[in-house]
Amino acid sequence: MTWVIVSVSALVAVLVLALPGRRWRRYRQGGVAACAVAVVSLVASLAHTGAVIGLAGGWLLVELFALALLVQTAVRWAPITMALAAAGLGTLAAAVQPARMLWGATPPPTRAEAVFLTVCWATVVLVAAAVGGLRRLAHRRRTRMMARARREERYALAGDLHDLVAHDVTGIVLEAQASQAEGGTAPDGQTLSRIEQAGLQALAAIDRTVDVLRDDDAPRQGIYRIADLPALIGRFGNGRVTVRVDLAPELPGRVPREIGDAMYRLVAEALTNVRRHAPSARVVSISGLVDGDNILRFAITDAGATARRAARWRAGRGGFGLVGLAARIEALGGTLHAAPTADGWSVTAALPLPPGKVGTTR
Repeated sequence: MTWVIVSVSALVAVLVLALPGRRWRRYRQGGVAACAVAVVSLVASLAHTGAVIGLAGGWLLVELFALALLVQTAVRWAPITMALAAAGLGTLAAAVQPARMLWGATPPPTRAEAVFLTVCWATVVLVAAAVGGLRRLAHRRRTRMMARARREERYALAGDLHDLVAHDVTGIVLEAQASQAEGGTAPDGQTLSRIEQAGLQALAAIDRTVDVLRDDDAPRQGIYRIADLPALIGRFGNGRVTVRVDLAPELPGRVPREIGDAMYRLVAEALTNVRRHAPSARVVSISGLVDGDNILRFAITDAGATARRAARWRAGRGGFGLVGLAARIEALGGTLHAAPTADGWSVTAALPLPPGKVGTTR
C-alpha cells in the first residue's frame, strides 16, 4: 500500500510537470497544476500506512522536487492570489510528506528528528517559491524599464517633431511678414496677416504641448540626417573592424528629416552595441535602400569569431536602447526587428516614405 501511494503521487507530480502542450503550460503557469499536485500529495500523506523505506524513499524525493518546480513556476507567472495559494499549499504538502517516512518507523523517531525533517522538506519548497518570486520581480522591473524607455523615446520624438514643425511654421511666418513688409494689396495683406497669426498660434500650441510631454530638465538633442551617417560610421572604425557600407545614393534627398534622424539613431545604437557586446566582431555591414514599394529598409549586421555568443548574451540581457528606438520607428509607421544570426547579430528596420519618386533597389 505504501509503494502504491508514494509511486502514484510522485508520478502525478512528474507528469503534470513534464506534459507538453500549450494547455498544460497554461495550467503550470497559472498555478492550477501546483495546487492540484499539492492536494494530491496531502491526500497521499494522510492516506498512507506503513513506513517508506528503500526505493520508495527515492520516489518521495522525486515528488518533492517536482512539487517545488511547479510552485516556482506558479509563483513566477500566476496571478498573485493563485501564486500565494500555490506557495502555501505546496509548503504544507512538503511539510507533511516526512510523515510517510516516520509513520511506523522502527525505532520511532524523536521529536527533534521529526521537526528537522519537516523543516528540511518545507524549506525546499520555500526556496523554490523564493526563486520564483525573485524572477517575478525581475521580470516586472524589466517590463517597467522597457515601458519607461518607450515612453521616454516617444517624448524625445515629440521634441524632435517640435523642432521640425517649428522650423517649417517659422518659415511660413517669415514669408508672410516679408510679404507684408514689401507692401501688398489690402486683401493680400489681410490674408498674409491671418497666415502670420495662425502660424504664431501653431508655434505656441506646439510649445505648450511639448512642455507638457517633456521634463523640464530633459536634454534637447539635435536633428540628424542621412547625410550625417558617413561621419558617424567614420568615427566607429578603429582598424580592427571592417565596416562595409551600402547606402543608395538617392537616400539623402529622398528621406525626410524625421525618418533620417531615426535611422541615424538606429545606426548609432547598433554600432554602440557592437562595441559593447561583441568586441570580437570583425565585420559590420550597413545597408540602406528604398524598395519598389516606397519602403526604406535599413540593416546593420555584425559578424565575428565569437559574435554568436555575444549575440546570445544581448538577446537575453540587452539594454533598452533598441526598445526606445522601436517605439520611435513604430510612431513613424515602421517596424524594427533585432535577432541573432549564424555568427553575429542583425538589426533591420522598415519605414514607409511619403509619396514621391521611388528609389531603385540595389
